[in-house]
Amino acid sequence: MFKKVLALILACAMCCAVVGCAESTDKKDDTTSTADKKEPYTQTNLPKYENQEFELCGLWAPHDITEEAFMLYKDAGFNVCSFTNHDEQPRNSQTQYYIGSERTMEALKICKKVGLDVYIAYGASWFNRANEGDEYFDNKPFSTFDYYGEYKDIIKGVHINDEPNKETMTKLSNTELIEDFKKVFPNTKYMINLIPETAIASRDYVDYPEMLEHYSKDIMSKFDTPYICVDCYLCSNWNVVGLNILNNYNQIAQTAKKYNAETSFILQSSTGNEFWDEVGESDMRLQAYLAIAFGADNLQYYCYSVPTTYNSEGTEIQSYLYNNCMLNRDRTPSQLYYDVKKVNAEIQSFASAVLAYDWQQSIGISGIEKQTYRVSAIELDENWEKVEMKDAKHYVEAFGTQDLVVSRFDSEAHGEAYMFVNFGDVPEDINKVEATFKDCKALAIYGGAGFTGEPKIVELDEKGSCVLEFAYGDGAFIVPLAA
Repeated sequence: MFKKVLALILACAMCCAVVGCAESTDKKDDTTSTADKKEPYTQTNLPKYENQEFELCGLWAPHDITEEAFMLYKDAGFNVCSFTNHDEQPRNSQTQYYIGSERTMEALKICKKVGLDVYIAYGASWFNRANEGDEYFDNKPFSTFDYYGEYKDIIKGVHINDEPNKETMTKLSNTELIEDFKKVFPNTKYMINLIPETAIASRDYVDYPEMLEHYSKDIMSKFDTPYICVDCYLCSNWNVVGLNILNNYNQIAQTAKKYNAETSFILQSSTGNEFWDEVGESDMRLQAYLAIAFGADNLQYYCYSVPTTYNSEGTEIQSYLYNNCMLNRDRTPSQLYYDVKKVNAEIQSFASAVLAYDWQQSIGISGIEKQTYRVSAIELDENWEKVEMKDAKHYVEAFGTQDLVVSRFDSEAHGEAYMFVNFGDVPEDINKVEATFKDCKALAIYGGAGFTGEPKIVELDEKGSCVLEFAYGDGAFIVPLAA
């Protein structure tokens, strides 16, 4: 019966793309008639947001330390360069990024010139100072290399460790080490990327909550603005990762909310090996929108350039880690470069709206026609009861023909906003969504394929409902607008 009703609604309703609701400041004369009171919503009704951007970076950095290489990187829409290595030989100061290396200094000069912010590396890929033993922390490593004065305005973070195990996490929580870091790099991210939940057993933790508690209490609690990050890839040949990604993201988002942490997700932009052989624009949009729906402040793409492995003499390439990344193996732009460039421009065009709000909750809604069974982790609780949207002032319900992720955001200045992301997995299908809201008359819709910054205004019917259509990988940031 419900499907018939929905079909009728879909046939009669005007299909639209999505984005949000916020309080209108316009006042209407109470003496006018009801008909006269109904006015079309315009851009002047929208909340005014402070200009902000997502921090976007590509892993790994360009192979070549040249102005041309870094300009190509910047032209893809990246505003931060992460100094990450390509496992090259020989392993020395000229070839490796780490605090104190000549390569780091050379790249910093170029980034300053071309207008890129930077995440520098604590240690190289093959060696991390945290593994040298407890005595190392007595040497105050950050103070030892405190000669980045002229570049501190562009150093936004220091990558400390990737997917540490329990022992390394304990070393990285050393209070003396952290206090020394804060002295040398104030207001800079202490960047640790956490292992995905699917691989937690390899890091000596009983379960994911134990690792998150360890990281939160022993590291994040020591910073005014802590940082949390995970690399859990959707377009992977390991199906368990795709099935688990919403649960993984949800745990990261909940932890970030508790500690008011800056949140980062690493997205897949590589093909071959453990990843799909092809990844396109819609796949990249889906990954970006999904991360934003769980409160991402910044995004990192793995990989920008194709990592390589060298022989012991460092003279010839033995193998490439992936077929293609944003760059081809010959370091020219691949099609994925242009796909990510398009998505980066798109999400930056509504970053000011998204970043004005804080993530509160995400729920999953299974499709009424097609289901992927990937939303159950946030659709049902441990007792198999439906998870409800808590404390929503405007959202009532939503139903889609395919799976849907719905997130609620909140702002003291602007009220509530929501994000819808189509989580269907059939590229040819459209997810037709009926959404119902209360105490608002229209929605301002930000985002969607090709979005350039001007939200679409969608007026609700007398029941507070509208119909929205999402292609594969698409989504929208939605701000409710009152009468």
